[in-house]
Amino acid sequence: GFTLNVLGNPCDEKLIKRLQAIQPLNFFQVSLEGLPEHNDYIRGKGHFERTMRFLALLCQMNVYSMVMLTLTKDNIDQVIALGELLQDKTNAFFFNRLTPVGEGAALALPPRESYISFLNQYLDAAKRLPVLGFKDNLFNIAMQQQGMAPFGGCTGFGCGAAFNFLSVLPDGEVHACRKFPSLIGNLKTQTIAEVYDSEAAERYRDGSAECRSCKMNLVCGGCLASTYSHGQDIFAHKDPPAVALQPRVNSTLENTVVNIVDR
Repeated sequence: GFTLNVLGNPCDEKLIKRLQAIQPLNFFQVSLEGLPEHNDYIRGKGHFERTMRFLALLCQMNVYSMVMLTLTKDNIDQVIALGELLQDKTNAFFFNRLTPVGEGAALALPPRESYISFLNQYLDAAKRLPVLGFKDNLFNIAMQQQGMAPFGGCTGFGCGAAFNFLSVLPDGEVHACRKFPSLIGNLKTQTIAEVYDSEAAERYRDGSAECRSCKMNLVCGGCLASTYSHGQDIFAHKDPPAVALQPRVNSTLENTVVNIVDR
Protein backbone atom coordinates (compact mmCIF):
# COMPACT_ATOMS: atom_id res chain seq x y z
CA GLY A 1 0.00 0.00 0.00
CA PHE A 2 0.93 3.65 -0.09
CA THR A 3 -0.08 6.96 1.40
CA LEU A 4 -0.89 10.02 -0.70
CA ASN A 5 0.68 13.22 0.60
CA VAL A 6 0.58 16.49 -1.33
CA LEU A 7 3.05 19.35 -1.06
CA GLY A 8 1.44 21.82 -3.41
CA ASN A 9 -0.51 24.98 -4.11
CA PRO A 10 -4.14 25.82 -3.33
CA CYS A 11 -6.55 24.14 -5.74
CA ASP A 12 -10.31 23.68 -6.12
CA GLU A 13 -12.62 21.19 -4.44
CA LYS A 14 -13.00 19.17 -7.64
CA LEU A 15 -9.29 18.33 -7.77
CA ILE A 16 -9.23 17.37 -4.09
CA LYS A 17 -12.10 14.95 -4.72
CA ARG A 18 -10.23 13.43 -7.68
CA LEU A 19 -7.19 12.88 -5.47
CA GLN A 20 -9.33 11.41 -2.71
CA ALA A 21 -10.81 8.96 -5.21
CA ILE A 22 -7.31 7.63 -5.96
CA GLN A 23 -6.32 7.32 -2.31
CA PRO A 24 -7.60 9.20 0.75
CA LEU A 25 -5.17 12.04 1.37
CA ASN A 26 -2.88 11.57 4.36
CA PHE A 27 -2.20 15.31 4.36
CA PHE A 28 -2.04 18.36 2.10
CA GLN A 29 0.80 20.79 2.77
CA VAL A 30 0.93 24.36 1.48
CA SER A 31 3.55 27.07 1.89
CA LEU A 32 3.47 30.53 3.40
CA GLU A 33 6.51 32.77 3.69
CA GLY A 34 5.36 35.07 6.48
CA LEU A 35 2.59 37.54 7.23
CA PRO A 36 0.40 38.72 4.30
CA GLU A 37 2.54 41.57 2.96
CA HIS A 38 5.83 39.66 3.04
CA ASN A 39 4.27 36.43 1.79
CA ASP A 40 2.64 38.12 -1.20
CA TYR A 41 5.90 39.91 -2.02
CA ILE A 42 7.52 36.47 -2.33
CA ARG A 43 4.64 34.41 -3.74
CA GLY A 44 2.53 36.94 -5.59
CA LYS A 45 -0.37 39.26 -4.82
CA GLY A 46 -3.34 37.51 -3.25
CA HIS A 47 -1.48 34.29 -2.43
CA PHE A 48 -1.93 34.62 1.33
CA GLU A 49 -5.72 35.02 1.12
CA ARG A 50 -6.04 32.18 -1.41
CA THR A 51 -4.08 29.93 0.92
CA MET A 52 -6.23 30.82 3.92
CA ARG A 53 -9.40 30.07 1.93
CA PHE A 54 -7.88 26.78 0.82
CA LEU A 55 -7.08 25.79 4.39
CA ALA A 56 -10.74 26.39 5.25
CA LEU A 57 -11.73 24.13 2.33
CA LEU A 58 -9.43 21.35 3.53
CA CYS A 59 -10.97 21.63 6.98
CA GLN A 60 -14.48 21.32 5.52
CA MET A 61 -13.39 18.22 3.58
CA ASN A 62 -11.74 16.68 6.67
CA VAL A 63 -8.30 16.68 5.04
CA TYR A 64 -5.38 17.07 7.44
CA SER A 65 -3.57 20.28 6.50
CA MET A 66 -0.09 21.58 7.20
CA VAL A 67 1.65 24.88 6.49
CA MET A 68 5.39 25.05 5.85
CA LEU A 69 7.56 28.17 5.97
CA THR A 70 11.14 28.56 4.75
CA LEU A 71 12.94 30.48 7.47
CA THR A 72 15.11 33.41 6.34
CA LYS A 73 16.63 36.53 7.83
CA ASP A 74 13.68 38.53 6.46
CA ASN A 75 10.85 36.49 8.00
CA ILE A 76 12.25 35.11 11.26
CA ASP A 77 10.45 37.84 13.24
CA GLN A 78 7.10 36.93 11.61
CA VAL A 79 6.97 33.22 12.40
CA ILE A 80 5.32 33.28 15.82
CA ALA A 81 2.82 35.96 14.73
CA LEU A 82 1.95 33.80 11.72
CA GLY A 83 1.47 30.86 14.06
CA GLU A 84 -1.05 32.91 16.02
CA LEU A 85 -3.00 33.56 12.80
CA LEU A 86 -2.91 29.88 11.87
CA GLN A 87 -3.82 28.51 15.31
CA ASP A 88 -7.39 27.54 14.38
CA LYS A 89 -6.90 27.44 10.61
CA THR A 90 -4.63 24.43 10.07
CA ASN A 91 -3.59 21.26 11.85
CA ALA A 92 0.12 22.03 12.01
CA PHE A 93 2.59 24.78 11.14
CA PHE A 94 6.28 24.02 10.63
CA PHE A 95 9.34 25.79 9.35
CA ASN A 96 12.54 24.70 7.68
CA ARG A 97 15.71 26.73 7.65
CA LEU A 98 16.62 28.15 4.27
CA THR A 99 19.19 26.15 2.36
CA PRO A 100 21.00 28.73 0.19
CA VAL A 101 21.23 26.45 -2.85
CA GLY A 102 19.90 27.23 -6.33
CA GLU A 103 17.36 30.07 -6.21
CA GLY A 104 17.70 30.08 -2.42
CA ALA A 105 21.24 31.41 -2.78
CA ALA A 106 19.76 34.88 -3.35
CA LEU A 107 18.21 34.87 0.14
CA ALA A 108 19.91 35.28 3.52
CA LEU A 109 19.91 33.10 6.61
CA PRO A 110 19.31 34.72 10.00
CA PRO A 111 22.47 35.35 12.05
CA ARG A 112 23.43 32.35 14.15
CA GLU A 113 22.81 34.01 17.52
CA SER A 114 19.44 35.35 16.34
CA TYR A 115 18.44 31.85 15.34
CA ILE A 116 19.39 30.38 18.70
CA SER A 117 17.33 33.05 20.48
CA PHE A 118 14.43 32.37 18.11
CA LEU A 119 14.44 28.63 18.91
CA ASN A 120 13.86 29.39 22.58
CA GLN A 121 11.14 31.96 21.80
CA TYR A 122 9.43 29.39 19.58
CA LEU A 123 9.55 26.74 22.30
CA ASP A 124 7.91 29.16 24.73
CA ALA A 125 5.24 30.14 22.18
CA ALA A 126 4.45 26.49 21.43
CA LYS A 127 3.21 26.06 25.00
CA ARG A 128 0.25 28.33 24.20
CA LEU A 129 0.02 27.64 20.45
CA PRO A 130 -0.36 23.89 19.82
CA VAL A 131 -0.33 24.50 16.06
CA LEU A 132 3.41 25.21 16.23
CA GLY A 133 5.20 22.04 15.22
CA PHE A 134 8.83 20.96 15.48
CA LYS A 135 10.92 19.88 12.52
CA ASP A 136 14.41 21.33 12.87
CA ASN A 137 16.68 18.83 14.62
CA LEU A 138 18.38 21.65 16.50
CA PHE A 139 15.25 22.11 18.61
CA ASN A 140 16.44 19.06 20.53
CA ILE A 141 19.51 20.92 21.76
CA ALA A 142 17.41 23.88 22.92
CA MET A 143 14.92 21.46 24.51
CA GLN A 144 17.69 19.71 26.41
CA GLN A 145 18.97 23.01 27.73
CA GLN A 146 15.46 23.83 28.99
CA GLY A 147 15.12 20.43 30.66
CA MET A 148 12.59 19.17 28.10
CA ALA A 149 12.49 15.72 26.53
CA PRO A 150 13.60 15.68 22.87
CA PHE A 151 11.29 15.00 19.96
CA GLY A 152 12.05 12.66 17.06
CA GLY A 153 13.78 15.21 14.87
CA CYS A 154 13.19 16.11 11.24
CA THR A 155 11.93 12.69 10.11
CA GLY A 156 11.26 10.98 13.43
CA PHE A 157 14.81 9.62 13.60
CA GLY A 158 16.88 12.79 13.41
CA CYS A 159 18.24 13.34 9.91
CA GLY A 160 16.50 10.97 7.49
CA ALA A 161 18.82 11.47 4.52
CA ALA A 162 19.07 8.10 2.69
CA PHE A 163 17.47 6.50 5.77
CA ASN A 164 13.70 6.89 5.78
CA PHE A 165 13.41 9.02 2.67
CA LEU A 166 15.01 9.45 -0.74
CA SER A 167 14.53 12.08 -3.43
CA VAL A 168 13.92 10.70 -6.95
CA LEU A 169 14.20 13.10 -9.90
CA PRO A 170 12.46 12.73 -13.30
CA ASP A 171 15.73 11.67 -14.97
CA GLY A 172 16.13 8.75 -12.54
CA GLU A 173 18.70 10.37 -10.28
CA VAL A 174 18.31 9.46 -6.60
CA HIS A 175 19.50 11.92 -3.96
CA ALA A 176 19.85 11.35 -0.22
CA CYS A 177 18.05 14.65 0.51
CA ARG A 178 15.81 16.85 -1.62
CA LYS A 179 17.34 20.06 -0.24
CA PHE A 180 20.83 19.85 -1.73
CA PRO A 181 22.82 17.89 -4.36
CA SER A 182 23.36 14.49 -2.74
CA LEU A 183 23.50 11.96 -5.58
CA ILE A 184 23.62 8.33 -4.49
CA GLY A 185 22.44 6.47 -7.60
CA ASN A 186 20.19 6.32 -10.66
CA LEU A 187 17.09 4.18 -11.18
CA LYS A 188 17.86 3.83 -14.88
CA THR A 189 20.75 1.54 -14.01
CA GLN A 190 19.97 0.40 -10.44
CA THR A 191 17.04 -0.84 -8.40
CA ILE A 192 15.83 1.24 -5.48
CA ALA A 193 17.17 -1.46 -3.13
CA GLU A 194 20.60 -1.30 -4.75
CA VAL A 195 20.66 2.46 -4.35
CA TYR A 196 19.55 2.27 -0.72
CA ASP A 197 22.14 -0.38 0.16
CA SER A 198 24.99 1.39 -1.64
CA GLU A 199 28.11 2.74 0.04
CA ALA A 200 27.14 6.22 -1.14
CA ALA A 201 23.83 6.02 0.73
CA GLU A 202 25.53 4.59 3.80
CA ARG A 203 27.81 7.64 4.01
CA TYR A 204 24.78 9.92 4.31
CA ARG A 205 23.19 7.68 6.95
CA ASP A 206 26.41 7.88 8.96
CA GLY A 207 26.17 11.69 8.93
CA SER A 208 28.99 13.92 10.09
CA ALA A 209 31.95 12.61 12.05
CA GLU A 210 31.61 15.45 14.58
CA CYS A 211 28.06 14.34 15.47
CA ARG A 212 28.67 10.64 16.00
CA SER A 213 29.93 10.88 19.58
CA CYS A 214 26.96 13.02 20.66
CA LYS A 215 24.28 11.22 22.67
CA MET A 216 21.62 13.17 20.73
CA ASN A 217 22.78 12.06 17.31
CA LEU A 218 19.92 9.59 16.80
CA VAL A 219 17.29 12.33 17.15
CA CYS A 220 19.38 15.20 15.81
CA GLY A 221 22.39 14.92 13.55
CA GLY A 222 21.90 18.54 12.56
CA CYS A 223 21.04 19.30 8.94
CA LEU A 224 23.40 18.10 6.24
CA ALA A 225 21.89 20.60 3.79
CA SER A 226 22.70 23.42 6.20
CA THR A 227 26.30 22.24 6.52
CA TYR A 228 26.55 22.00 2.73
CA SER A 229 25.17 25.52 2.26
CA HIS A 230 27.84 26.88 4.62
CA GLY A 231 30.52 25.41 2.34
CA GLN A 232 31.65 22.79 4.84
CA ASP A 233 32.31 19.06 4.49
CA ILE A 234 29.00 17.38 5.40
CA PHE A 235 30.73 14.12 6.30
CA ALA A 236 33.18 15.81 8.67
CA HIS A 237 31.58 18.89 10.21
CA LYS A 238 28.43 19.42 12.22
CA ASP A 239 25.62 21.82 11.33
CA PRO A 240 27.14 25.29 12.08
CA PRO A 241 24.37 26.56 14.43
CA ALA A 242 24.78 23.38 16.48
CA VAL A 243 28.33 24.45 17.30
CA ALA A 244 27.05 27.67 18.86
CA LEU A 245 24.32 25.88 20.83
CA GLN A 246 26.96 23.72 22.60
CA PRO A 247 24.72 21.00 24.08
CA ARG A 248 25.45 19.52 27.46
CA VAL A 249 24.08 16.01 27.24
CA ASN A 250 23.53 14.00 30.41
CA SER A 251 22.68 10.36 31.08
CA THR A 252 18.97 11.11 31.61
CA LEU A 253 18.79 12.61 28.14
CA GLU A 254 20.63 9.63 26.67
CA ASN A 255 17.98 7.29 28.08
CA THR A 256 15.20 9.49 26.68
CA VAL A 257 16.79 9.45 23.22
CA VAL A 258 17.06 5.67 23.27
CA ASN A 259 13.38 5.38 24.23
CA ILE A 260 12.32 7.62 21.33
CA VAL A 261 14.34 5.62 18.81
CA ASP A 262 12.98 2.32 20.15
CA ARG A 263 9.35 3.41 19.70
